[in-house]
Amino acid sequence: MTGGRVSVRPVLGRSLLVGAAVCLVVASCSFSPAPKAYAASKAVREQGAAVFHEKGCEHCHGIDGVGTDKGPDLSGVGRHLHKPEIAKQIHDGGKEMPAFGDALTNDEVQQLVEYLAAKKKKIKKSATPAVPGSER
Repeated sequence: MTGGRVSVRPVLGRSLLVGAAVCLVVASCSFSPAPKAYAASKAVREQGAAVFHEKGCEHCHGIDGVGTDKGPDLSGVGRHLHKPEIAKQIHDGGKEMPAFGDALTNDEVQQLVEYLAAKKKKIKKSATPAVPGSER
């Protein structure tokens, strides 16, 4: 202050400094890449079904995941396991299942997870049909 006057310079300098800081914070938040999100769409589940078939999951888990003597029934797995648990099982293996984290891409794992998580109803295995004429 000189002669009863208020200097505008310090007030203006502080305002510009605060404004620049706010701009930097906003800019850094708005330009950070968002994590890749997957919608549980029908298309993604269909891709998961294709991966299940193409990558040979059916060899152990059967067609439609109904199970075989090599692998468990997955037809109702979506009722028992959450998506992160399914992803971990596929990626890391365990419980007699080998790990597939190195054999599948992250997208393929996610597609399988969406496909398997949607499997809420157990499919009843059909009984072996009787051979005609064998009943006595």
